[in-house]
Amino acid sequence: MSLLEQLGIPWILSGLLLIPYLCWGVYLLKVRFQHQTELSVAGEAITFLGLLVFFVIQFAALSMWLSKSPVLFLLAVLGLLASLLALYGPMLMSLGSHVLVDAVMPSGAPLSHTPKYGVAEGFEQKGDYEAAAREYMAVARMFPKESRASLRAGDNLMKLDRPEEAVVWLKRGLHCLADPEESLRVVNRIAEIYHRRLERPEDAKEAFRGYLERFPDAEYADSVKRRLARLGGRDPFDDNGPALPLAGDPPALLPEGPSCLSDD
Repeated sequence: MSLLEQLGIPWILSGLLLIPYLCWGVYLLKVRFQHQTELSVAGEAITFLGLLVFFVIQFAALSMWLSKSPVLFLLAVLGLLASLLALYGPMLMSLGSHVLVDAVMPSGAPLSHTPKYGVAEGFEQKGDYEAAAREYMAVARMFPKESRASLRAGDNLMKLDRPEEAVVWLKRGLHCLADPEESLRVVNRIAEIYHRRLERPEDAKEAFRGYLERFPDAEYADSVKRRLARLGGRDPFDDNGPALPLAGDPPALLPEGPSCLSDD
């Protein structure tokens, strides 16, 4: 009798289902904690239904194989539950919060489709940059296509001297921008953080390359190419000598210049 016949179809199916279960869980953690993004509510709901199907199949298979070994069955179940909490716990909490808000919201009450910045701006004016960053992050998660919230979060994180986290939020806000000049302000800020604060010149180069890929014919494309070339030598953000902004650079590229964020 072959190994496949000994194992049986349920065992094989259960093992194959573990592959997408683990891969999707790791992917969700990566986008949440590295890119600070979340699935849409619909995506979270679909994932939840997929988890239900997965666990029904797994529990049925385990009860079939380990019916005579209750200790092993219990350990297997605990292992699956531990993996669920580790891989999908944040997503389940997010989905639960959405369901809770919908449950307590009065029937027919209109939901806001406009981001509100009053609370975050109040914290910012008081100098509580930690609270301001948290509020902007919350707005950015509720309105993932809103660039201002992500950029403000990054700006406040820089005031807290947390460049590693700040650059993630600045890059998230950059993805939402379509204007070449406005995008260049943010790209320059990101490249400066990578080059000066994080000492990662290759990532700074990648930021400029990304801009040129998105806007190859932009007004400041040649300026970006020259700045990219200077990254191979001395500090391209040095404001002494010939490394000053070249002709064609937008004013916002001046080192330590005004914030890349609009106050609108």
